[in-house]
Amino acid sequence: MEPLFTYWHFDLGTVILFLLFSWGYGYLSGFKLQKGAGLYFGGLSLMLLMELSPLHFLGMHYLLSAYMIVHIVLLLICGPLMLIGLPRSSDHRLIWQVSRFFNYWPWMGWLSAIGVMWFWHIPAVFESVFPADHTVFSFHWIAFLHSGSLLLAGICFSWPILSPVRELQVNPLLGIVYLFTACIGCSILGLLLTFAPPTLYKHYFMTDEFGFAELIKTSWGISRAKDQQLAGLMMWVPCCFIYLSGAMVMVYKMLVKDERV
Repeated sequence: MEPLFTYWHFDLGTVILFLLFSWGYGYLSGFKLQKGAGLYFGGLSLMLLMELSPLHFLGMHYLLSAYMIVHIVLLLICGPLMLIGLPRSSDHRLIWQVSRFFNYWPWMGWLSAIGVMWFWHIPAVFESVFPADHTVFSFHWIAFLHSGSLLLAGICFSWPILSPVRELQVNPLLGIVYLFTACIGCSILGLLLTFAPPTLYKHYFMTDEFGFAELIKTSWGISRAKDQQLAGLMMWVPCCFIYLSGAMVMVYKMLVKDERV
């Protein structure tokens, strides 16, 4: 058994995602690095780290909690970082149109994130994410859709709050409701995972192909039941912390706006 930190892997779908989103930035910025490009590509690089690292390996083969960390980072950290890094201007027609859309229908962003989050945790859908083969240049379209949808949902969810067109950001009061209700949606899913039977996701009861099951159970003290409880708590507590932190920022903006009036 090789040391865990050696289990980095090349994934063709992840590289394609990186190239597509890199091209998207180039298209929106006129293929010039503009202010905020570091945040955009920082978020995109974090996506690469999540998808190619040993953490992803653990999530694919052994730990639902590791899978959940990758899921949360893609949706609630990478997506918003990439949005903040977009050109902060209404000059580009597409940026202005998307900003106007989410200003009129902010709940479309809410539904995209909460819907994607719940969808990928339906047991039958969850099982389909994991490829049967792991060859270097194999392309697994469901895994590709999984990662891509999480990134896009993170961007769409953040757009009403962090729109590149500042005047089309939603008002702070609506932003507070938007983020608080997202916290509720996350908490319900987290509670369901925490208290569901540990056999909910049968994928993690498959053959120990790489020989880490005993290490995880005995040395790390993580049983199947504890792993699922940890995953549920991660969906419940850290996610809500992110949402409520954003809501506190909205409260601050609202108070500052009232003082100026």
